Amino acid sequence: MKKISLFNDQLRAVWMLAFVAIALVFATPLFLQPSNMLNVLLTAAVVALIAAGQTYVIILAEIDLSVGAVLGFSAITTASVTSQSGPVAGLAAGLAVGALAGLINGVLVTKAKMPSFIATLATMSIFAGLTLQFSQGNPVKVTDGMFLALGQGNLLGIPTPIWIMLVLGVLFGYVLARTRYGRELYATGDNADAARLAGISTDRVKIVAFMISGVLAATAGFILTARLGTAQPTAGTGLELAAIAAVIIGGTSLSGGRGALLGTLVGAVLLAMIDNGLNLLNVSPFLQSVVKGAVILLAVFVDRNSGVLMRIFRAGPAKVAAPAAGPSTASATGADAPAPLLPKVAMLSVVGLLVVGAGITTAVRGADGGSAAAQQKSATLVISTLNNPFFVSVGGGAKDQAAKLGVSLDVQNANNNDTSSLNQATTALVKKPGVLLLDPTSSEAGGSITVKANQANVPVVAFDRVPDQGKLAAFIGYDAVQAGKNGAKALCEAVGGSGKVAELQGLLGTSVARDRSKGFKAGMKECPGVDVVAVQSADFDRGKALDVTTNILQANPGITGIYGANDEMALGAVAAVKSRGLLSTIKIVGNDGIGDALAAVKSGEMYATNAESPFALGQEVAKIGHAVATGQKVEESRVLQGQLVTGSGVDKFCSYLRGIGDLATCK
Repeated sequence: MKKISLFNDQLRAVWMLAFVAIALVFATPLFLQPSNMLNVLLTAAVVALIAAGQTYVIILAEIDLSVGAVLGFSAITTASVTSQSGPVAGLAAGLAVGALAGLINGVLVTKAKMPSFIATLATMSIFAGLTLQFSQGNPVKVTDGMFLALGQGNLLGIPTPIWIMLVLGVLFGYVLARTRYGRELYATGDNADAARLAGISTDRVKIVAFMISGVLAATAGFILTARLGTAQPTAGTGLELAAIAAVIIGGTSLSGGRGALLGTLVGAVLLAMIDNGLNLLNVSPFLQSVVKGAVILLAVFVDRNSGVLMRIFRAGPAKVAAPAAGPSTASATGADAPAPLLPKVAMLSVVGLLVVGAGITTAVRGADGGSAAAQQKSATLVISTLNNPFFVSVGGGAKDQAAKLGVSLDVQNANNNDTSSLNQATTALVKKPGVLLLDPTSSEAGGSITVKANQANVPVVAFDRVPDQGKLAAFIGYDAVQAGKNGAKALCEAVGGSGKVAELQGLLGTSVARDRSKGFKAGMKECPGVDVVAVQSADFDRGKALDVTTNILQANPGITGIYGANDEMALGAVAAVKSRGLLSTIKIVGNDGIGDALAAVKSGEMYATNAESPFALGQEVAKIGHAVATGQKVEESRVLQGQLVTGSGVDKFCSYLRGIGDLATCK
């Protein structure tokens, strides 16, 4: 009888999990807190469910890149149907969408003979587009208590999403390991031709696997929607990559025929644990991606070199150095071979270190005590993105002011993702900072975070976007609707009150994109001589704006003006217009007041930017946060207005920025 090795594909992930846990136990006294352990599992639940379905597909040596888009599509469907017909109908509709999406993927792979990478890459785009079309880029709020309990409820003190993850993990793990379908799945993944000759309907096996992947992605969508209290059109963006990483770390082979659900669930928890630990340790948000990438590389390395590593641990250095293995070597590692000593010693060491670490954690926590003075001098800033110069400048201003006030500021980058924002804020609350400085990725996600902070008695200072629920200590931010109106006013003046113009919208589904577009449309109504002939999204990205503007110019050669909802898109439009030699005839207006835009305005490449001084905003956020943490009275809400800066006003505005300490924007 074949023995189970402690170093098989799935248990390697357990070892990695244990070693990371040991490191975090010694690194931070907060890690082993029961509330933090639940945070790790709660964070892992959504990715774990998507990864569970992905495991079925990858065992077949296929891939499903559409799961993130399927999550978003099913979430919007579920929320819409729930609001009209109740949670049972909503859940059924969401599951049906997931199953249908999986069926489409499976048919494309089996009947149309398309490579799964190409097929699901295409359907990812299709499902994401359908989500935006049906929702019109707007989130769908859910208020039904029964539905919200799926994400916000708890049983025996354990959050409901964790129970769902465990129950479905056991169920689909059993199907994979103990049923005829599971055996057929492994056989098909190992050798599809041999499986077909053995009488297995390999097409049926693959279609069912893709349907399972779609259903579990839809289930993850339920949980995420219930946690946030709203279905976001962009909810699943990027989660397909996290799911694939969890599967690979869990020991499932990309070449097919090997893998199990245990390893996948452990892989998802490991990724969540790494995120959690790096947040607790205040590691730079840029370096966090480096660490996660290194873990994935390590997992792939172990997968590709598992035979050598297993011989090292089983046989020891002396036997590995011996001549090439013959029959006797195989016998030595067979069923009759004695259990190796090293894994047993290692396992005992892991347990011992965890116990010792727990003791040290308790001692450190007792010694520190988490004094009120220390809390007042700490703050966590969860910012929507650090991939945009505007928010980089906000972060720079906050750090500058925090240093002046002697405040320890921890900055977390949500990468424009509601899920990441929620998870990072939840982890931050474990540290009990004096104040949570929150730049919500959306008003709805900000509301869920604010409610959690209220429950943890951590005051929240929000900026840029107003959370839709919860109690804020203060809010400060620029008026996004007015920003759009300012842009419309400037563009109207630039084109002389008549002509054709185009609008470049931001990332569809985000509140700031909606508000700036709303303001621009309202402003253009006051300029009746101008016709808006093209409205396209460029995702707040300069490169995408270059391509989108190029296409707009091709379709509308008579355009005389372009409005970019942020300066990055406006600068992309500048590049497109310049390449056609039309800078003298097409006027471009942006929004934000970043350095490159101010330089473009001064040189005449842009007509104006609605400058908002993000550095000053960051400074004010830090000041207000410190005042709140120290019990001072602050103004509950401050709505700021940007100022239109044209060529003649750039030098004056830059002097103002240098005066407040912003030495990076105007170089």
